[in-house]
Order: sequence, then structure tokens, then C-alpha cells
Amino acid sequence: MTKIRQLAVFSIVLLCVSASLRLDVPAQVRPVYDLGAAGLIKSLDRLNTSASVLMIGAHPDDEDTALLAYLARGLNARTAYLSLTRGDGGQNIIGPELGEALGVIRTEELLQARTLDGAEQFFTRAYDYGFSKTLAEAREKWDEQAVLCDAVRVIRAFRPLVVVSQFSGTTADGHGHHQFSGYITPKAIEAAADQRQCSDAGTAWQVRKFYRRHGFRATGEPQLRVNTGIFDPVVGRSYFEIAMEARSQHKSQEQGVLELRGDQFSGLNRVSSETNDAPFMDGLDLSIRGYPRLVGMQNSVLEPHLNEMAAAIEEARSTLDIRRPSAILPELIRGYKAANTAEWSIRHPILKNFFKDKQAQFRDAIARAAGLQIDALAERETVVPGEAFLVGIKAYTPFRDDVTIKSIELSVPQRWKTETAAAPAGNIPASILRENANLAAFFNVTVASDARPTQPYWLENERDGEMFRWPDKAPFATDPLAPPEAKAVVKADIAGVELSFDQPVEFRFADDIRGELRRPLSVVPGVTVELDRDLLIVPRSEKPQQRRLTMSVTNHTRGRVAGSVALNINAADEWNYTSSAKTFELKRTGERVAIELDVTIPANSPEGEYQISANAMIGESLATETMRTIAYPHIQTHRYYRRATADVKVIPLRTEAVKIGYIPGSGDRIPEALRQMGFDVTTITETELASGDLGRYDTIVVGIRAYQVRPDLVANNRRLTDFMNAGGTLVVQYQLNAYAQQNLAPFPTQMGPRTADEDAKVTFARPEHPILNTPNKITDADFEGWVQERNLYNFSTMDERYVGLLETHDAGEAENAGGLVVADVGRGKYVYCSYSMFRQLPAGVPGAYRLFANIVSYRSR
Repeated sequence: MTKIRQLAVFSIVLLCVSASLRLDVPAQVRPVYDLGAAGLIKSLDRLNTSASVLMIGAHPDDEDTALLAYLARGLNARTAYLSLTRGDGGQNIIGPELGEALGVIRTEELLQARTLDGAEQFFTRAYDYGFSKTLAEAREKWDEQAVLCDAVRVIRAFRPLVVVSQFSGTTADGHGHHQFSGYITPKAIEAAADQRQCSDAGTAWQVRKFYRRHGFRATGEPQLRVNTGIFDPVVGRSYFEIAMEARSQHKSQEQGVLELRGDQFSGLNRVSSETNDAPFMDGLDLSIRGYPRLVGMQNSVLEPHLNEMAAAIEEARSTLDIRRPSAILPELIRGYKAANTAEWSIRHPILKNFFKDKQAQFRDAIARAAGLQIDALAERETVVPGEAFLVGIKAYTPFRDDVTIKSIELSVPQRWKTETAAAPAGNIPASILRENANLAAFFNVTVASDARPTQPYWLENERDGEMFRWPDKAPFATDPLAPPEAKAVVKADIAGVELSFDQPVEFRFADDIRGELRRPLSVVPGVTVELDRDLLIVPRSEKPQQRRLTMSVTNHTRGRVAGSVALNINAADEWNYTSSAKTFELKRTGERVAIELDVTIPANSPEGEYQISANAMIGESLATETMRTIAYPHIQTHRYYRRATADVKVIPLRTEAVKIGYIPGSGDRIPEALRQMGFDVTTITETELASGDLGRYDTIVVGIRAYQVRPDLVANNRRLTDFMNAGGTLVVQYQLNAYAQQNLAPFPTQMGPRTADEDAKVTFARPEHPILNTPNKITDADFEGWVQERNLYNFSTMDERYVGLLETHDAGEAENAGGLVVADVGRGKYVYCSYSMFRQLPAGVPGAYRLFANIVSYRSR
């Protein structure tokens, strides 16, 4: 429920409805193909068809973006992509985020892509747990019934005439998630048509045609080839060009591609169809008048309304003058009224939803033809429970003779308070409004004292294994994001009919480099706390040990806050801490204080896991949450929250005095893990790599994918060879295929398979080797508790000068000893380690720390 305060009292009119005006979506990619005359022409074309297509895949980037763009912008079909996961288990080329945080990035990247290709986006609650090789593993880890019903919910709500599966459900799909996607899609289509299945997931819907993508491993020619390279003169680009621009939004996956011109084809194979051999949507009556017959619900009562809608659309299209688009408003209003009347004249939910969709499309076309623009701007981006802030709303139209802005309202969540305010005098914040508009309104808004922080809805609850736990009965389940916190409601009189248009409240600001940017309004806690480390690695010792943590306390309110800090240690009474300060005072918003805390771990503390939690007491309120912000130039900013804790792992760990130089790769957190073990670690800069004294290091460690993201490393690879020849040890963590193809390893090799099963048996191929014995004796126990995978991008074939130390492989595959490989180079040593230390060390896996300590300590002796 929401509360609405009206700016003005308006007269009773013929109709009053609500629409969502999203001509300027709050994203970093601007909807350039939906603006101006091109956007209006396309909106009229969409009115004239009932075509709808749903594509289903497993991950962000599985979609055929070219086909989506062709369907949405070429055929003007309602088009959507259902990704079973949010891509949480992948790798991140642009930053350190992995797991759930990476899923937020990839959700946003999909939204940026959809802004360009014109499709919509949906998800199930499945968590991407990482690379999988079998359908069986995916079925074991995911709740099949829950994923099925999520897919059914999307099908029933979106009501696609055609479904396109990106995968076949067989081993030809490769990735186990791909196989699951291909396996579950036909089941979801069947279940969607049966009201007895997933009974709480909406009204049953029968898909009319089902196709599968002609995959890259498929043999023969596809049954249907769709030319996505067709040039669209309205937007001045081909659909393939648009799609490749959209594809390039998958930046965390390094999916930047060329925007090729000319004919380009997507291949499809028919699985089932109601129209026999008619290709794709041929054979389906996609006209406005034909929809009831198409869905088997012909109703003579509807025919006059359908005829009126069709006639209005045709008249609007034929008389459109892009220099004065408002001239077609009477026809659009005529069509809208017919759709509204038709909706209220029937009871069947499928037909009612069809007419609701058409009303939304008419309202979109009306807003475009009216040149209607709405700004709903808050004075700041983040607001705190219990505090007040100012919202300014302005509505604009250049066609004052045809459109009259009647009133402005502000819709807010339950228990928020609003009151109208006078226009600010004097120094008006640029973030609010400076422009002159047809009508403006200002509101003082007070956030409810119990308002919850704004965050991605699927992260509000802890996961249940490999499944997200969504908020109970959330109406936005399967959507990319939850609805905005607040929205403007602008009512306008257009051709004698009063319509309502919505616009989310945003914060606007000018970046000195990028220009105008917008952020969604977000609720944040008044105070957040954070520990500088979320993991402490403590070697078991006969002596007491001390570890320093730094607690940061941040004030997000507009006033002064003061209080005290404390740690709670889930351990024996002998554990204790001292702090540099016990109280704090923060006088303004954004101010932060850092307090050092020295934690004493008693002698002979038992091996195991402990936890330290931080909190700040402000009056009677206890602040316990850390705010994590995800911000990149190509996506919208998001925040999520976790308890301010540090896990402590007391493990049997021995180390040697080794001076390490580190060459970072992508999203690299290994240096911190090395420092936790007590090693002296220095980051090697480009200048030092090119001309510095590398001989001052005992060991140089190369981060994951560093040869991909560090061109200077490729250019100076010879310097690392010289370092080894002089007696140094070079440790290279996993790299991509180009590492072998460009002969960057000291001796010839080829890259091969990975071991996706994190519990796969590991055999010691050379049990006597120093890396497996010094300074830590490596045993089978050191490979227990690993997460997501054993290794990736192993050596597959190797020069005889390489020696593989460990062997592991997935079930049913050939043995592979290329995951931990050593070689003598001159007077020094070379180590290639594709075991996923970048996942294991941040996860606190004890055996990974012991093994990596041995690897970096391996030297010529």
C-alpha cells in the first residue's frame, strides 16, 4: 500500500488510469533507439501486433542477442530473455567481486543490454554455483521443482506465443547449467499449460511454437535461418549492429565485440508447433483482431473494440507527421479507450491481460506523441530511516494546446510521510530542479523509522544451498530488481481523457568527466560498521598471537551521531582485545572514524573456525551491518548489506622467510592472503617490471589472467625468464589459452580441461617433491572443504621438461596432471598452478593456504 498526497484537486473526467513512463530509464546506457521519432514509430508498430517471444538460457551472455534485437525491434514483438541464474559463479575481469556481488553486476549488464536490444529480462532463483559438466550435478544442487515453477511463472505472466530454448538438454550443450536449461525448458512449457502444476504461478498458458537454437556443436543446416543483419532505416542501423552494441555490455565477461554490417544469421530448429511446417511465427494470426482466435477464446462482444483499436492504430500510423506528432493523439486516445472498454467487458484473465498490455502500449505511444517528460528528483541519493528529504517533480510537454498537465502526486511506501512544500527559494540544489516546466511540485518526505535498506531483493535473505530465498510472496519475483522506493504520478488531460504517468524518484548529479548521471533513491542505515578484513588466518602456535583489525564507523545521517564500539568474539574466554578508542563522535554525513583493535589469540588455541563480530551502540540502537557498494561506469550503482564479521581460521601452517614480488591479475585478492601468512609481499609496477631490479625478490607470483589484462607483462615476459635463469622462482597462476598459444610459458605446452568437481580425488603424482613436503606436509586432508572447483585451464600436453605434481579429473574424464606443474629454468624454478587459489584463499580453505605457502617457498636449494 502507498500513501498519495495530491498537489491539486482536479475535475472528474472520462477515464483515469495509471501508466509507467520510462522514456529515460535509470541506467548508464541511454535508450537511444527508443527516443524521438524513431521511438514513436516503433511504439506504433508494436501496437499493431500481438507477437511475443521468450528466450530461455542459463546465464548472462547465453542469449542470442542478435535474435532478441531482431524480434524486439524488427518484428516489434514483445520479447524477453529468461536467464536461470544471474551468473554469480563466473569470473570477473573488471574487479574483485565474485559470487553474489558478481551476480549483481551481471544482472545490471543484462539490463544495459536489454535497454539497447529492446527485450525484457527475467530470472529464476537458481544460484550459479560455478562451472559444471553434468546435468546430474545441476539437478542435485538446484531445487528442480522451484526452478520449474519460476520458469512457469515467467511463461504465464509474459504469455509468449513462441519459446526459443538456447540449449538442447544434452551433453552437446557442454556446461551442466546449459544442459539443465535445455532440460527444464520443455518441462516448463508443458507445466505452464497445465493449471494443476505450479498452481500458484498464474493462469495456465499454452505456448504455440517451440524452437531450439542451432548450437555451435550442431551438425547439418538449421531448419530456419533468421537474417538479423537487416538494416532498419528508422534507427539507421541493422539489428545485428544494435545487438552487438548490447552484447558489449557484458563487460565483466570481456564480451566486447565488433558491430558487423551486412547479412548475419541465427539458426533455429523446430521442436513443436501448432502450425505444422510454417516457419517461426508464420501461420499465426498476429493482428489485433486475430488474437482472441489465436488463443482459442473468440468472443463476439470483443469484435467492435478490436476493430476500433485496429482502425485507430492504422489512422495514427498513416497520418503521423514527425514534425507535429501530437496531431495523432486523438487517434491514440480512441484506441486506448477501446482497449480499456474491452478489458472491463470480459472476465477471462488471458484476454484481460492482453488488453492491459495494449493499454500500456497505447499509453507509451501517447506519452511519446505528447512529448511528455517527467523529472522526479530527490535532493540526495541516499536517505536514512526517520529523516526528511526534499523531492522536486516537474512535467514538460512542448504541445500545450494538445496536452494539459493537471496535477502531480508523490507515491511512497507505507508509513512514509509526505507533505507538499513551497518551491525552494535562493540556492536551489542542481540535483532537484532548475528548469522551467509546465507544472512543478515539491514535497517534504519523511522515511519510515523502520524502513529497510534498499538492496537487491534476492540478497535480503541467506541462500538455501544453491538457491536464493526470495522475500515471501514478493510480486516482483523473477524480475531483475524490486520496484523503486518512491515514484511521481503525473496526471494529464489529453483529448478529453485524463491519464496518469509514473516516474521513479532519482538523484541527479553532474560528473565532471561523464556529465549527467542518475541514481535510484536508496534507503541506507543511519550508521554502518565495517572491519578491514573479513578473514584472519592464524597459524596454530604455542605462543599467544596478536592480530590487528580496524573497525570503521560511518555516519549516513544528516546530523551528529555518537556512541561506543565493541567486538563480540565467538571463542573461549581467553580470547580478548584492546581498542585504540571505545567511543566515537561523527558530526556530519559521510564522516568516518577508524578504530584499531588488537585481538589476542591465546597459546595453543585449538585448530578450527571462530568468528569476530563488530557493532556500534548509538543510544538504544545497535549498528551491526557493513554496506558494500557496487559501482562501475557502465552499470547502475547498488548496495547490499552483510553482518560486520571476520572469520578466524586457526590452522596448522608453517612458512619460510620469502620475499615475494606480485604481478596482479584481474580481481586479485591473493596478495592479502600471502600477507596473512606472514610473507613480505610487494606489488610489482609496470616500471619495475620493465626496468627494475627483480633480483631483490626470491619469488615472483603472477596473478590470474594477468597475461590477458597486463599488456606490459606480455611485453616484458623475457624479463621473467631472465629472473628464473638467475635463480629466482616464478609462480604463474591460471592463465587463458593465449598464454600457451603465444609461447609465453618457458617450454611448449597446450591448455586443456578443468576439474569442475571441487571434491574430485587428488592423487599425488610426485609425493616426494618439495612442494608437497616443505614446509608443510601436504596430505589428502588438505583437499577437503574446497569450493566451486579444483582447477581450470590446466596444461593438457606438456614438454618433457615439465613435471606434474598432482593429478585430478572429473568423473568419466581422462587423468590430468597439468594443474600443478614445475620445471627447472636456468638456475631457477617455474611453477604453473591452475588450482583455483583465487577462490580457495578468500574462502579460508586451510589446505589451500598450506599448499600455496609451499609453492611460493619453492626455491633452488
